[in-house]
Amino acid sequence: MKITITKDLDKAQDVLFLGLFEEDKDNEKSFSKELAEEVEAAIERKAFSRKFGEMYATKLSSHPYKKIAVLGLGEKKDFSAEKVRQALGKMVTSTKCWLFSSFTTNVVEKARGDKVNQELLGRAAAEGLLLANYGFTKYFAKEKQEKKKPVSVAALQWSGGNVFSEGLKVGRVIAEAANMTRDLVNEPANVVNSEYMEKMAKQVASQYSSVKVKVLNKAELEKEGMGALLGVNAGSANPPKLVILEYNGSKKGKYTALVGKGITFDSGGYNLKPTKYIEDMATDMAGAAAVMAAVKVAAELKLKKNMLGVMPLCENMVDANAQHPGDIVRACNGKTIEIGNTDAEGRLILCDALAYTEAKYAPEVMIDLATLTGACVVALGYYAAGVIGKDDELLHALHEAGSNSGDRVWQLPFFEEYQDWMDGSKSDLNNNSQKGKGYEGGSITAGVFLSKFVEKAKWAHVDIAGSAYWAVDGPYLSKGATGSGVRMLAYYLMENQEKE
Repeated sequence: MKITITKDLDKAQDVLFLGLFEEDKDNEKSFSKELAEEVEAAIERKAFSRKFGEMYATKLSSHPYKKIAVLGLGEKKDFSAEKVRQALGKMVTSTKCWLFSSFTTNVVEKARGDKVNQELLGRAAAEGLLLANYGFTKYFAKEKQEKKKPVSVAALQWSGGNVFSEGLKVGRVIAEAANMTRDLVNEPANVVNSEYMEKMAKQVASQYSSVKVKVLNKAELEKEGMGALLGVNAGSANPPKLVILEYNGSKKGKYTALVGKGITFDSGGYNLKPTKYIEDMATDMAGAAAVMAAVKVAAELKLKKNMLGVMPLCENMVDANAQHPGDIVRACNGKTIEIGNTDAEGRLILCDALAYTEAKYAPEVMIDLATLTGACVVALGYYAAGVIGKDDELLHALHEAGSNSGDRVWQLPFFEEYQDWMDGSKSDLNNNSQKGKGYEGGSITAGVFLSKFVEKAKWAHVDIAGSAYWAVDGPYLSKGATGSGVRMLAYYLMENQEKE
């Protein structure tokens, strides 16, 4: 999509979208008399209101546009960067639905004001436009692809400074990285496996001199003693990998390590997933995909930050070699783990990755992302990821980054009472809770398990099980992969650069 800035509304575009706040009573100042009268009549007969998200569409011969739509923006005091994303996203989806290819709008101009962060406004505008314009259509027939064509031009009225334009550039980088993640997550498991993810990571590294890639293969994983990761992959024909992207953007400062779960297909193992759950399990590498994209954002924006993108990659399959419930494995830090449930595999590959990363790189901060627990989906649904950790400063920073980016996280409790729930009866730990019926507080106990593999770093665990893959359409994110975690991590990294 081409995003242009115009001082006046661009009459060359197919659709005109005009925003209307609750406070906007004198419509003739914003509209022509003819349009103002039609909108007022629609309001009077309750076919339209100024509430946020409501829309009234028409066609007037006195205007050059193929369609005109008035969009309710709600109360001005409630308008925010996220509302900008949602409003522009609605314009994109409406334009596509009407089978037009371009539009112009005054919405960002109406949001402009002395108290508005114009750079953030620009970011939000680009994110809303590009995320809403996304479609995964590569496997459709040509005829169907033609009907799902994206919008080609969005012309934004803007009379403010260049800070907004800079924000647009940053927002484009972030949104395109999120869309790269969506592509990876939407692909089927017969395309995306550990070797495909390795290839994609190497492709990212090849684009930037500041990024290096390291790959540990099966023999090297065995040498490092990563029995937890290797145990998960034992039933798969595809080889396990640990892929590390290293970005150096600062002459000082310790690493921030992002660790992403990369299960390219999760059958559940011998604790086999049932029908209606197993079909979407090619998406279980969304954490690794988000981490790869976050490294790409850092390199593209040349952030003053040193960081690692760590991706443990494998499949959880069933064959004669697959691990059994009750098996005991040893992680690379020496801790033993009884396999209480073969479907609690994500924490097993993450624990080896976390322990290895801390031992080899001594990062100051470690953040892991994973489609980890169905319990988190039950707790939070689609619209926020769960976050757990012990460092209040880090948790607050992630919450702020999530709020500003629209890629939200919600803190779950980490009370002292939970800390022994993953202790084993025959080993140091069990990968399934040994208290109660075993499923209570499932997102929390998974976090407790992971915490046992981080000793010194400031650490947070982000469970994106619900937020990574939606079964519903949103204002600017469609059904399917969402790129969850990319925007939140990007905003966090930008706000926490080294001061040089």
